[in-house]
Amino acid sequence: MADKSKQYFTALDIGTSKICAIVAEKTDNNKLKIIGFSETESEGVSEGMIQNLIKATAKIKEVVIKASEMANLKIKYVNVGIAGKHIRSFSTHHSIGLQNNENEPIEINTSHVRKLEQRSKMAVIPTNHKIIHSMPQKYTIDEDHESVDPVGEFGKKLEADFHIISANKVDIKIMEESIRRSDIICKNLILEPIASSIALLDDNDKEDGICLVDIGGGTTDISIFHDNIIRHTAVIPLGGDIVTQDIKEGLGLPRHHAEALKIKFGKALYVKRPVKEYVKIKGEGQREDKKISLDNLYKIIEARMEEIFEKVHQEILNSGMSEKLSAGIVITGGGSQLLNLKQQVKYITGLDVRKGFPNSYLTKSEIVNLEFPKYSTSVGLLLWEFADDNKNSDNSFKTSSSLPKVNNFGKLVTERIKGFLKDDDLTEFKDENL
Repeated sequence: MADKSKQYFTALDIGTSKICAIVAEKTDNNKLKIIGFSETESEGVSEGMIQNLIKATAKIKEVVIKASEMANLKIKYVNVGIAGKHIRSFSTHHSIGLQNNENEPIEINTSHVRKLEQRSKMAVIPTNHKIIHSMPQKYTIDEDHESVDPVGEFGKKLEADFHIISANKVDIKIMEESIRRSDIICKNLILEPIASSIALLDDNDKEDGICLVDIGGGTTDISIFHDNIIRHTAVIPLGGDIVTQDIKEGLGLPRHHAEALKIKFGKALYVKRPVKEYVKIKGEGQREDKKISLDNLYKIIEARMEEIFEKVHQEILNSGMSEKLSAGIVITGGGSQLLNLKQQVKYITGLDVRKGFPNSYLTKSEIVNLEFPKYSTSVGLLLWEFADDNKNSDNSFKTSSSLPKVNNFGKLVTERIKGFLKDDDLTEFKDENL
């Protein structure tokens, strides 16, 4: 039963590789404690979008019920993330007059700002799209004075640039229907790279200029900040799953073995070694054991990750922010766990690179540890309203919703592999004669 004296936060992360539900309560020291959590392998989702309503809904119901039972709290409203190649973003400019009957400047209040924000939602977008976020970038008063927060200042005219993000109406409708069939209500629909930024970036990062790259299963999500303002967002329809597919096809392996190789031995940079290394994969059924060259594995992974980050670099160039990212690049998401990825990204972009872990605002929980890159979006969705309250409604996170309101990679084997891949299925060995 819910304790009415406590404040609760919930999130639903519908990804290509996983679907998870989280319930947290606010603690006395102004942190969030996880009290309910459930995660399952995703079905019916491809490239960040729900493709099969029935399969996806069944998985969503599963995690919501389990998380609710664990928390002993019925989940009714959730923050939900959205991504996919259908996402579009652009900037737009709007203005309103402020002077009174005597044509004198007046004090700007919150109603003026809201009126301007409402006008931004009338921006011209494709007929099959719907605006999910409208975020102010900067305000201008009387055409010559810029302001981050104009409330309390005086002027005759208020203008603003807005970053508009829209999504395909059909994809929104499918997600909305899947959530409805799961007996929950979407409180906020949030672009996933924006959610990840809440979990990973502080005000100094966003002030100095930073690019966040979240490598998920089906998409790679990008958000760029400068002067504490969001400047650019993009979704690239390539992620960790395409790397697994490349390994599967390139080495002629079952998909679960390809995933296991990527997780346990994957590197983003190939460096030729004098001693060749191999992995022996135990044959299934009547199949013979198979010997896989790690050099070939590295080459396959490097080629695909290079393609992904060349696209990321192009988005950085398109944003016009390439010379203003003093804080560099933060990589996160399950795909960021590849060894040598930071070096590869720095080589491609020329920017400093670090890995992001979602540990802000979370207190230790006995239920689950979410301080891993693959949970960055999940934690960001959970923090959506909580972080906004704590940051006193930071402009970087103001939105308009379309719906009602470890690092020891070599030893990590994800839950997706457990159960069908035993420890002795993969054997690493060296052969100096081959």
